[in-house]
Amino acid sequence: MRDLQVFRDPQPGRSLWELGITLIPFLGLFATIIVAADAGYLFALALTPLAGLFLLRLFIIQHDCGHGSFLRNRASNDWFGRMLGVFTLTPYDCWSLSHARHHAMTGNLDKRGFGDVDTLTVREYCERSRTQRLGYRLYRHPLT
Repeated sequence: MRDLQVFRDPQPGRSLWELGITLIPFLGLFATIIVAADAGYLFALALTPLAGLFLLRLFIIQHDCGHGSFLRNRASNDWFGRMLGVFTLTPYDCWSLSHARHHAMTGNLDKRGFGDVDTLTVREYCERSRTQRLGYRLYRHPLT
């Protein structure tokens, strides 16, 4: 258990390093895509998946800010979360509140709602049509 203690508290230097090695390449790719789009769409299109991965990483950092685990200070986490929300097109304050509700109610089938992955009871599943059950199985499939 002692080996995991180093991961318990945020490390601001490491956090800012991770932000830098994510945000700077994302902005570089974004600028390159804009320039490349003028020359022809194929190169811009080829760079889009890579830019998408960096954007996903920015959202993960935003998520960590929402949990207060990116930096030591809550206000700093919220400031960085709001800044990243501009890039991820996710309004941070709204998302943070709904995400906290999601964590508070996850797994409680009596309080299903906003932000949940749809989960049916066996009875609810059996009451669905074949097509609805197939849709539910596809929705819950690991590849989806």
